[in-house]
Amino acid sequence: MTPTPAAPTTPARNWRKLRPVLWLVLAFGLLDCAARWTAPVWERHSPDDYAARVEGCRREPRDFILVGGSPVSEGFDPDAMTGLAWQGVPLANGYAVGLPGGTLTDIAVAVRHAAPTPPRLVIYGASATDVNDARNEPHGPYSLYDAADVAQVCRTRADVRVWTVRRYAEGRFRRVSAIYRHRHGLKMAAADALEAQSPGACPQAAKEAIGLRDYADALRVGRGYAPAAWFADARYDLRKAAAAPFAPFDFLDKYRTGSHWRYFAALREWCAGRGVALVVVEMPVTADLEAKYPGPTAEFRALLDMLPADGIPVLRARREALNLTDADYADTIHLNRAGAAKLSAWTRDAVNALPHAGGGAR
Repeated sequence: MTPTPAAPTTPARNWRKLRPVLWLVLAFGLLDCAARWTAPVWERHSPDDYAARVEGCRREPRDFILVGGSPVSEGFDPDAMTGLAWQGVPLANGYAVGLPGGTLTDIAVAVRHAAPTPPRLVIYGASATDVNDARNEPHGPYSLYDAADVAQVCRTRADVRVWTVRRYAEGRFRRVSAIYRHRHGLKMAAADALEAQSPGACPQAAKEAIGLRDYADALRVGRGYAPAAWFADARYDLRKAAAAPFAPFDFLDKYRTGSHWRYFAALREWCAGRGVALVVVEMPVTADLEAKYPGPTAEFRALLDMLPADGIPVLRARREALNLTDADYADTIHLNRAGAAKLSAWTRDAVNALPHAGGGAR
């Protein structure tokens, strides 16, 4: 009589059931480690421009730093500011830390991280969009903030405590997996490689991938001025004449100030505590934008009017002073390359003309 095989023990049965899951977890872990190890490839195809500009700035000590939102990222070229000086000392090595969509809160945080060695001069290119409390940019907490920054926001801006902590936590959670974090870069790199092997296979994705790759390269090797391809050579006057569509602009809607503006004090204190001079430049915008948002424009300028009394020079880079026309803009607020060259040269000359011991608005 043939003996009946003994039934597998409970631990053996459980192992048999769990083994595929464990193999799957191990395979994912290995792939995730590979994605983390090859991160520069994926970041090149989907750059984090906030982190890239901050890291680029802190690579070496800088003589001056240009900071602000997207009007600064598109409007200031440090290479066009040759001849800038402060208190008789030439400032040759500058860097532009422009944060597209960034608020004044993000800008102040970025300065702290971008300049471990304090520069001689910080030029803040101020825009009305920076201080609109109706908007907050999640990219800042996700990409730039550390725990100390979150704690400071909670102390300084009680109105956004929960929002800031949530965005910061989400950012940290997403970094647990390199595959998830670099998922867009993986997609763009695959499109780039496929298009190289089979031209025409995915033209739209490949075009986006090439654009992002060029943008990442410009951020990595330059001094922060890496204009977006859709802004660099565009002309607002021609686009208007052709009735071209523009992306919705709601950054000045529901305008109110007060909370973000508290971070100007943080920026000023950071500069004062390190012996860094601070100059504010009111960024020029088109007449169309001013006409559409007269209230926010007036409220923003009233905030800047208070700064000279505290010894903060304010340079009014108005269109008339710079001889800017709609041909120098890509849209209602962003300068193209020609406009950036004019603004950069004007700012250099205006800073050089300051008495360098304080000063009022120009």
